[in-house]
Amino acid sequence: MDLSVEGKSERIPPGSHILQLYNKVGEICGVTAKLLEAGIAAQEKLLFAGSPASVKEMEDALTKAGVDVAAVVQSGQLVFLSDRDSLLVGKRFDPYHLLSTHQTFIAQALREGWRAARISMDMTWLTHEVATPEQILKYEAASDAVFTFQNAPIIALMHYDYSKLPGMLVVELLKLHPIAVVGKFIKRNPYYLNSEQYLLKILRVSREKNRGAPSPLSDNPLERLAERAR
Repeated sequence: MDLSVEGKSERIPPGSHILQLYNKVGEICGVTAKLLEAGIAAQEKLLFAGSPASVKEMEDALTKAGVDVAAVVQSGQLVFLSDRDSLLVGKRFDPYHLLSTHQTFIAQALREGWRAARISMDMTWLTHEVATPEQILKYEAASDAVFTFQNAPIIALMHYDYSKLPGMLVVELLKLHPIAVVGKFIKRNPYYLNSEQYLLKILRVSREKNRGAPSPLSDNPLERLAERAR
């Protein structure tokens, strides 16, 4: 399928891991409603997670597009989630737990007979005051390694309010997504890196930090983010 933003499109294959940087919550709906609408038509299982206000806005946008929202929710095809506790562990963010919930959702979708899965999640809502920059980067690197490199039957669209993030974290997030939506633009990301190598680098920094040893990556932005998060 194609994902369109303001008349510009990018081909979105299975396993796509997409970043949206927004500064107004309403921008989420403008991109995601079309993604969910296409997923409904393609017989895929869908999840949208965000604040109650965002969920209501998404319901209204889909209804306006002609989707019988009540029917697709009742069938189990579309899941709305506005309580973030089920995505956290003890009200704290765990990057590997969140990735595990995605894998469970994919397995459930295929078991129920849907062709694939689509997940859209407001990460600013989910991680607010419960996650460090390092944890966010671990999650995004691990997700990209699982989804993109394994061609998983999922399209994952993750949203971040860039006005609430440290500038360095925005730069690092861009490196971990092959496709980025920023404002009115969507394009292949020229800054995209191999996420498996990136994740190994994060884990090495974490091990060295936990041992209390000086890190040879101390001039690396990941290490600076980890220090800032302490």
